[in-house]
Amino acid sequence: MNQKNNYNFSELNKLDRKALFLVLGTTLWTVARAIWPILAIIIVKREMKSWYLFAVIGVVTILTFATKLINFFYFSYQIVDNELIIKKGWLSKSTTAVKLDKIHEVNLNQKFIHKLIGLYVVNVDTAGSSKTEIEINGIDFKKALALKDLLTTAEQDIVVSNEIVNDNIKFQHQNQSHENPIPKIKISLISLIKIGLTRNYLQTFGLMIAFSFQIIDQFQDFFYEDDASVYDDIFEASYNQYLGLVGVVLFFGLILFVVVFNLVRTLITYFNYQINLKDKHLTASYGLTDSHIISVPANKVQMFQFQQNYFQKLMDLFEIKIKQVESNEDNKKKKGLIIPGANYLELSNLFNVIFDKGLIDLKAGLKPHIRVLVIKSLILCVPVIVSLTIMYFTDSLHFSWIILPLFALVFLLIFLGYKNEKMVFKDDFIVLKSGIWDINTTYLPIDKIQKVSISQSYFQEKNQIGSLNLYTAAGIVTLYYYDFNILQKLTNEILYKIEKNKYSWM
Repeated sequence: MNQKNNYNFSELNKLDRKALFLVLGTTLWTVARAIWPILAIIIVKREMKSWYLFAVIGVVTILTFATKLINFFYFSYQIVDNELIIKKGWLSKSTTAVKLDKIHEVNLNQKFIHKLIGLYVVNVDTAGSSKTEIEINGIDFKKALALKDLLTTAEQDIVVSNEIVNDNIKFQHQNQSHENPIPKIKISLISLIKIGLTRNYLQTFGLMIAFSFQIIDQFQDFFYEDDASVYDDIFEASYNQYLGLVGVVLFFGLILFVVVFNLVRTLITYFNYQINLKDKHLTASYGLTDSHIISVPANKVQMFQFQQNYFQKLMDLFEIKIKQVESNEDNKKKKGLIIPGANYLELSNLFNVIFDKGLIDLKAGLKPHIRVLVIKSLILCVPVIVSLTIMYFTDSLHFSWIILPLFALVFLLIFLGYKNEKMVFKDDFIVLKSGIWDINTTYLPIDKIQKVSISQSYFQEKNQIGSLNLYTAAGIVTLYYYDFNILQKLTNEILYKIEKNKYSWM
């Protein structure tokens, strides 16, 4: 059943009244984070009769609630002359105006507390900041969709009419015909399970180790004296039993934990993932506990990346990243759009939707200079020689059998990295393929390049090799250790194409 709704965004629009529950919830959360040390002191010292502490807590709660209440009632938004205008503040007022054609991404997010009251957060991003430019926290779903459509299509009419179907995902124009369906990708539960079992092993392992050390440190503070350490017990137990059942159980338990953690996180984050194309906008929706709807304009995509490891290759799965404008390299907010598990056909269709071209054959590509492999191998020999020398003078050469397998393993990884890396310049794209286990392929359109530079060290200059730096609004792409003459020729071709066609990166 379709329901047609009209919203007049040219007038001042307020947050939904149900957002008052958000004000109350955020107030309690803010106060709880601020006063938990005081509460801990009261519980530990059992000073329940210290009325002044409770008075301080009460005053802090009232002031915080009053501040957030004022922010709620004095927040408004409207769209006038193709500008999104945000007004907020009571005594200290502020007005933010953003041109609709400068908007790069509009996200509709719904955290668990928002789900309870049926509201969304609308986040609007432009190229002007590393953080979310505008946040409208407390708007119902249908109105949020109408606002998103207007912001992402930059229409001239202020009154928006949207057709919204009851599954909260599909969108249709009134004049759309059945002969031209919207391209759509839907990731099945089976695909999510496959991708969850085959991704982010090292990242999860690192997080688990860091978290484990924090738990151990907290455990030691409570149960160990200053001259004792929990690590001594762990090392002693490991030394005595590392070849026994305990070591085997810990090893396989660690592997199982990493796999299960990745699987659960993937299922929760990307549950019911669907992506549609509307008016050259990619609109993705996903999430179990927290729901997200992300709209990305196809013409403002800065970089197209996908990666695949050995297991994912057997299953015909790719993890795709569509990168947009960032303000700096450390920006984690504007990560664009991530599609966790598409097959090759879906990957090709998505690429064609964005760039109106097909994927490029990467069989004939340029590789880094062979000297890179030789130099890295020689550098690897340094720690090996140092380690063997120390073992020789400390009469520990019987442990040298550990060094040689490690050397062979690291050399194999270096060789695989060199073997997998290549670069292709074709059809107004620079394509860079690299990686050891997760093979990454980056498509960089020439029209998104803002600056080109070649760098050389003293030793690279003698060997006629260098690195090419390609600066884009989504970050820097670097081609390391290629033949210098090839890089010069490539730079000239890139600059010629940019100047000839007068590309605009926006």
